[in-house]
Amino acid sequence: MSTQTAVEQKSTSYLAGHGGGAGPSGPGTLPEPPVQRLKSERVQEGLKAMIGWAATQEETAIENVKTFATPEIAGLYAGFVAQSAAATGYSVTVGLSGNQVCVTIFAQEVDGCPGELTLPVLAFARQL
Repeated sequence: MSTQTAVEQKSTSYLAGHGGGAGPSGPGTLPEPPVQRLKSERVQEGLKAMIGWAATQEETAIENVKTFATPEIAGLYAGFVAQSAAATGYSVTVGLSGNQVCVTIFAQEVDGCPGELTLPVLAFARQL
């Protein structure tokens, strides 16, 4: 349980770091920092440092497959990923098959079109 608490705290500080939710800005709220887009080469460099993650769908998403000791642990991890994505606003798919979990994190859409991978997307993946 203490491990989950530590992860939740990291998630909370991450939200504050990238502007977080879509709520209205009130008095005393800092403006959201600009999103830093990555060039294809930078995405590949960033992904090399992230063991198990790979770009998919023409570099509009990243994917990772993790294998756990039991299907129960895999299910717990899948739930953690889904809750983390819901809390931070990232679009993900989570596939659970036995003791394996496949996670795909999608770049945020821009005007209804798939967006590019950004530093916050890679940072979110690192937290998982």
